[in-house]
Amino acid sequence: MVRLVVRRNRVRLAAWWAYVVVMLAYVAAYYRESLPTQRALDDFAAVSATPGMRALTGVAAEPATLGGAVWTKIWMTLALGLAFGMVFLVTRNGRADEEEGRCELLRSRVLGIHAGSAATWTVMAALCALAGAGAALVCLQQGLDPQGAGHSGSWLFGLSVAGVGLVAIGVSALAGQVASTSRGANGLASAVIGVFYALRMAGDLGNGALTWASPIGWGQEARPWGQERWWPLLLQCGLALILLGAAAVLEEHRDHGAGLLPDRPGPSGAPARWASPPGLALRLERGAILGWTAAIAATAVILGSVTQPMENLVADASPEVAARLGGEGMDALVAMLVRIVALVVLAFALQATLPLRGDEASGLLEAQLSRGLSRTRWALGRLAVPVLGAGALLALAGACMGAAYGAVVGDAGQIRLLAGAALAYWPATMTLVGAAVAVFGWFPRAATATTWTLLAAVWVVEMAGVTTGLPRWVLDATPFHATPPLPSEPMAWTPLAAMTVLAVALAALGVGRLARRDLDAG
Repeated sequence: MVRLVVRRNRVRLAAWWAYVVVMLAYVAAYYRESLPTQRALDDFAAVSATPGMRALTGVAAEPATLGGAVWTKIWMTLALGLAFGMVFLVTRNGRADEEEGRCELLRSRVLGIHAGSAATWTVMAALCALAGAGAALVCLQQGLDPQGAGHSGSWLFGLSVAGVGLVAIGVSALAGQVASTSRGANGLASAVIGVFYALRMAGDLGNGALTWASPIGWGQEARPWGQERWWPLLLQCGLALILLGAAAVLEEHRDHGAGLLPDRPGPSGAPARWASPPGLALRLERGAILGWTAAIAATAVILGSVTQPMENLVADASPEVAARLGGEGMDALVAMLVRIVALVVLAFALQATLPLRGDEASGLLEAQLSRGLSRTRWALGRLAVPVLGAGALLALAGACMGAAYGAVVGDAGQIRLLAGAALAYWPATMTLVGAAVAVFGWFPRAATATTWTLLAAVWVVEMAGVTTGLPRWVLDATPFHATPPLPSEPMAWTPLAAMTVLAVALAALGVGRLARRDLDAG
């Protein structure tokens, strides 16, 4: 079973390991180059001490050191990313296999009740350990440990990330026994991880008591390159073992295919607004829409609130930093932050496009088409969520950032200005949505993987393209780089119009092909 789990998930396992190790290597190298002086590190520490940054990234032990700066920038991102990766992987190899009948087929031979689960938990725990070890080696290679302090800080950094992943394995294993569907298990486990993050956030903004109520806070309180506490890692391992033990007990006593929480019967009737493709899409995706809205608004407010201290940081950093921002001064910094928020909205838009393939693969599309609904009307109706939702979220994000930034500089006009700056990225977002639709129409089985690959590629190019030496023509050819970075540069309508036409053409290509090809249940 261990060999089977590794065989089925080898690409995903490698991708999540690379997510931790490669991203940390990039951030560490970038900060070593960009913060060459103690004055620059002190400015970074001032940025990390603002309430917005404390809420977003946590509190580093020694933020005015290179190791502390790297911790502030990337530790929370790595820990949360690995945690959600464990949720998705454990659910895929547990509750999802049970839904599809694979679990029952395997158990019909010589496997015991817990064989599949134990194999999954073992492989995922090994992934966490390897990711933590890789992160520690990166810290050692980049010399993040203070001179003469040994290498314990680097190893503590890596193990604290791994510890959060181990807790997430336990949370998702238990959620898979409580929920009766893979979607419910993913949602429940993700919500628990979100609660852990919220408790940590409240604790860091308060007196710190609630930080200790969160396993994410335990990893943070290991405090590498500071007090260097090892015992919080034992708390993480202990909690993971308790959760896995509870999951094993439930797995032994519940009915196969059922969960501790039974499915609730749906209402006998539905409002007329849910009878259309857009209405059904809104009904099915309302939880994700609300979650994305809250996350994007909060991120925009936090980024808008830290612009003033970040200006001091940029002024004292290496000379190359201003050029990487695309200009000099506060406008260039604000334009960069607007682009970051737009990239988050892109993630929502592409995720909202994936149900096109999901409905086809699960058979829901065939049931809808049996009532006289045309494929073209169905596809256009479902695309209303990513198309209109992305525009609304871009405007909201820009307005929230403008409100926070305007409060800092005393200019209420920033709300309208940054809302417009964020909306300028709508054609770029739609171009990538159109590309995802085109792949869905012509190569449906590759649609999901291609969509996530597009998102990852855009994020890598936009966040790391300049510093990794990509040719200028490659950067200029990407939709987000072709968008004028308002407010640091004047508005240019030609690239926006061209990207809008391209987005429509790509979407039409995909929808037209869907109307002619056979349905592929996958």
